[in-house]
Amino acid sequence: MSAVACEPSFATDNPSVYRTGRRAALGALLGVLLSGPLAVALVNVTHPQPAWQDAEVFALNYHPVQILPYAGGVLLIATLILLVSCIHAAAAGKGKARTGAALIFTGAFAAFIFFNYVAQTTFVPALAQRYEPGDAPIIAALSMSNPRSLAWGIEMWGWGLFGAATWLVSPVFDRTKLERAAALAFAANGPVSVVGALWTVARPGWMMTPTGLALFTAWNGLLAAMLVLIFVVFGRRLAPRA
Repeated sequence: MSAVACEPSFATDNPSVYRTGRRAALGALLGVLLSGPLAVALVNVTHPQPAWQDAEVFALNYHPVQILPYAGGVLLIATLILLVSCIHAAAAGKGKARTGAALIFTGAFAAFIFFNYVAQTTFVPALAQRYEPGDAPIIAALSMSNPRSLAWGIEMWGWGLFGAATWLVSPVFDRTKLERAAALAFAANGPVSVVGALWTVARPGWMMTPTGLALFTAWNGLLAAMLVLIFVVFGRRLAPRA
């Protein structure tokens, strides 16, 4: 049998994995739209929170529409878990060690962020709607309206863990120029996310500054580009080779 005949085709790799991965990428793109700058802008136009002063001011200005970005974030996290699982399933044998580690990092990331979004969508709103002065320290510690809250530490370290996961899976994409572009985007998200977490240690509250908000928008663009690239890559792997 010739070497050409032995070479596996894109069409027979694992079609179900690629189809599921494309659905996960689309779901994550929707999650980016519902949780990223567009959702934040909608909240700011309709029922904004003023710059953080204290828990009482937060409670007076609370409105249920403010949970929209976090509800979208739940969709984003769930679909990213599925996407990394599909990339792990698509990896060749020699790459399984890295992608297996990526699954662990993704699980830790999801635990961090899910906890945070439970607090933002369920616990903090309940305290704000029935505000009592004794609840002020809890709201201050867990509300993401407070740029120095514990919630922001959890958020940034959680995404740092996901950055480690995307860096670990990036070598899976190495067949074509398009795949190498996807690999570059996934790899770049690693240091970007980890540096963001470390900068939160050095400069708590930087995320709510104008520079922080601009970088948040740029990072959402990087994440969206990663998802579009993987959607196209998995689609091409489904297509028969010429």
